[in-house]
Amino acid sequence: SNESKGCSDVKRLLAIVGVSFNVIQPHLETVDMMKEMTLPFIMTMLLNSYPRVRRYVAEQLFAKLSVDGDALFDDHECLEEANQLLLSVVWHDENDPCGTITEARNRIADLLNIALTKEERNRKIGKRASRSVQDEFESYSALVNASS
Repeated sequence: SNESKGCSDVKRLLAIVGVSFNVIQPHLETVDMMKEMTLPFIMTMLLNSYPRVRRYVAEQLFAKLSVDGDALFDDHECLEEANQLLLSVVWHDENDPCGTITEARNRIADLLNIALTKEERNRKIGKRASRSVQDEFESYSALVNASS
């Protein structure tokens, strides 16, 4: 997960996510430790700033839960609800002004008993896009007014 911090290379991020899913093997003794270390990272990647990464993480999590979900998690109903969210949310939206993606990710974390900090729970996608949009001619008009 340290590899991913500040990384802007989408292909690299996709590779990191792929490896993260591969270390969660239900038949290995280390599965509980790997779940504890890897699943919180996967939850953070569901809110990655790159839409392609979010979509890939959701697809991979759905695939992992479909194959190994019953072995990894006890509650079948929670698994079903998590899978429904993974399928129904548009993970690759550019930004998330209503917080739908964040809410869905938080619900998935709750369903799978993955602890998130308050800061992680409140994280939003597309913060940069939600800033007030400035008129591209605003600074130009200020110059014209100043010169007249």
